[in-house]
Amino acid sequence: MANLLKLLQNQEGFSDTERVIADYLLENSHDVGALSTRQLAAKTYTSSAAIVRFSQKLGFEGYTEFKVQFLAEVMQGTGITRERFITESDTVPDVIDKVLNIGQNALLDTRAMLEQADVNRAIHYLRNAAYIGFHAMGDNVSLARMGAANFIMVGKYVSVHDSMNLQFMEVYGAGKDYVAIIISRTGENKFLLEIARRLVEQGNPIICITANPKSTLATLASVTFRAVTANTLEEFGPRQFMMGVNYILLVLYGVMLTRLDYQGTVERDKWLSQHFRF
Repeated sequence: MANLLKLLQNQEGFSDTERVIADYLLENSHDVGALSTRQLAAKTYTSSAAIVRFSQKLGFEGYTEFKVQFLAEVMQGTGITRERFITESDTVPDVIDKVLNIGQNALLDTRAMLEQADVNRAIHYLRNAAYIGFHAMGDNVSLARMGAANFIMVGKYVSVHDSMNLQFMEVYGAGKDYVAIIISRTGENKFLLEIARRLVEQGNPIICITANPKSTLATLASVTFRAVTANTLEEFGPRQFMMGVNYILLVLYGVMLTRLDYQGTVERDKWLSQHFRF
């Protein structure tokens, strides 16, 4: 929905409660990205249900969808472009700037959909895990490898396999202290769904990162994170999803770093820097 900010400013047909919410959003626009439904309700002395109804009244499915559009328009007003398309007429400077914009906006949109409660729940599972297994296919395996490297740095035992057979073998009979991180843009990959179903049967927690929060995989997961995506080549398609996934994994790593052996991680990094040139 375009001109969302104008609707919030005009407040035509708004109830008193809706005016309070609109005023808070407009006066604290740069803080909205960090606010969950419950937090915004507390800030406006309303309720989570009131926030959802307010979002739906403005034509959105819920608060998350509303927040993405709201932040997009705020950024436009502060001079941050939302240009996402690469065209055949673009010059080299155009492409340089557009790639920056696409990456920047992918991160901002993913941040808008990131809920602190979900991060806390994921960290609970990861902290208690003796073994963390990444499951992905195609280009997402490279993201899994980067995520695994970070988790190893905080002292976790982590695995990533290219082979689907090895991924199946790993989860079959995995202990209760095994936690899976499954990366799937569609959330409907049949191989990853079979892995997820097996994990559910065994009672293993699943942390899912997907672009589709209503997917079958998301319904099986213990925690679901949503990363932004796009459908066309001109928008860099799945590459926006990869940027969002990497951001989410870095957030989890960052929180793990502060919750586990921070000093030990620093020492490991120093040792690697001294003995390896990378």
